[in-house]
Amino acid sequence: MAVLTGIDVLGIQRYVFASNRLRDVLSASWMVDHVMRRESDSLLQWGMTDDRVLVAAGGNAVLDFGDLAAARAWTAKYTRWLHDKAPGIEVVVCHRPYNENFLASKLKALAVDLARAKTERCPSAPQLGLSVTASCSVTGLPATELDHHDGDPLCRTIAMLRDPNIQEQAKDRWREYLPPQRKFPDEFDRMGRTVGDTSLIGVVHIDGNDVGQAVVHWLDQCIEKRTEPVRVRSEYREWSQAIDELGRGALKAVIQRVHSQVNPKDEHHVLLGTPHHLNFFLRDEGDSVLLPLRPILLGGDDLTFVCDGRIALDLAVAALREFESRTIPHLGPTRLTACAGVALVKAHAPFHRSYALAEDLCASAKRARRLENEKLGASITSWLDWHVGSTRPDETVDQVRTRDYQSGNLTMRPYPLVKFKDRDQSWEWLDTKLLGPGANVAMAEQGFRGSKFWAKSRSRVKRLGGLVTAGGGGIGRQIDSWNAIEEGIQLPAGLPQNGFFANRTPLLDAIELLDLHLRLQPDPGGDWHPVSTREEPK
Repeated sequence: MAVLTGIDVLGIQRYVFASNRLRDVLSASWMVDHVMRRESDSLLQWGMTDDRVLVAAGGNAVLDFGDLAAARAWTAKYTRWLHDKAPGIEVVVCHRPYNENFLASKLKALAVDLARAKTERCPSAPQLGLSVTASCSVTGLPATELDHHDGDPLCRTIAMLRDPNIQEQAKDRWREYLPPQRKFPDEFDRMGRTVGDTSLIGVVHIDGNDVGQAVVHWLDQCIEKRTEPVRVRSEYREWSQAIDELGRGALKAVIQRVHSQVNPKDEHHVLLGTPHHLNFFLRDEGDSVLLPLRPILLGGDDLTFVCDGRIALDLAVAALREFESRTIPHLGPTRLTACAGVALVKAHAPFHRSYALAEDLCASAKRARRLENEKLGASITSWLDWHVGSTRPDETVDQVRTRDYQSGNLTMRPYPLVKFKDRDQSWEWLDTKLLGPGANVAMAEQGFRGSKFWAKSRSRVKRLGGLVTAGGGGIGRQIDSWNAIEEGIQLPAGLPQNGFFANRTPLLDAIELLDLHLRLQPDPGGDWHPVSTREEPK
């Protein structure tokens, strides 16, 4: 009897972000992608052929074998290969015999088998430290060799990731996305940091919404309609490849967004946007310009990249819009949406904690979207959440908001990408009308960075930030006192005079981004160049 074999990689984030060194992270990300690829030195080994691989992406694979003995023989060789070539990667494998006429139901059952196997497995507990007294300088695990460059002790996993061949292949993985004479930086310090400024990087994590539910719905329909096995296989491949292409398309949109705003200035290149005083110089490497971003993880509808903190929110929005521009065949007539979490942290903050924060922010956006859907009905829009600064170890986003934002009353995050139904306060509104200046926006709605009064009164904008903790009464009294001196002063973007919608305010959200968020679009009132006080890269 034919057999379906499911493979699921465990602990991808733990494996990828074990090191705080960017090159190690890139090598680990490449390795996770490599062990699930349809290539002769990964899945297509030991008699496996491409037509028997139903899906292979995002740390998951489903394979088709003629019988259980063949499936087990191949799995034994594959897991041994993982042990030798990718130490540290753990997988669960399940086999499910099936009748050709019930392929869809067995695919659904296989997903349940994998989920159960992940919770019921007995974690391995090897005696890694037997007779070893030196600890890895990166992970703390028992060391097996010394680093060739600095002599630090390394465990087997990190030593494998620092192999020159693996690091070169990790770089090659992303070259197809690069325009001519452009490169990705290999160090955080070369990601566009401006000399003399507090430098932040953005860790951006994006995840599609309800993709798993759509797949289950498709399988149920195939079972109900008794779809022919040949058609099930065909549609299965089509939507899995479309989801894989969706992530690739989102990454291409992000890169193109940056590339389109790179302009030469004297002997260097500058990244231009709105407002013009946040424009910054880029670094060169030989004849190429280093783009201020670096992709980290890409698999299916999941995308993670790091970039200069000033453009992190703009690039997250670009990726979300790319998600919304596509539909996935057989998984529903509506377009796909996604949620994004953006952690704006110092360049040398612990990377694994920064990623965990971005992932938690993405989960926060998903929770907000789900709650809004329950109140207002289904909303076809993406959601975005962010946080500036690192958090305490093991501290959640909700705990931070409770501590620093009065249980969330002093922030309106997360934001939907665009307004829907009766919710006008969206990211588009915050970015173009409250922050401003926005193209094709009336002068009365030019925001803190565009209106004549607020743009020339930065101290007053900051003063509002200090008053929000006192509630709407304090802000209202301050506005009234300014109006006693100069009439016609009001908060931008149609904000109430006290700055609060019900019991929540977006003022801190806007003020935190005032000198941090660069929109990669022409500045309608700018001089198109960085200000003279910013130093060019050395």
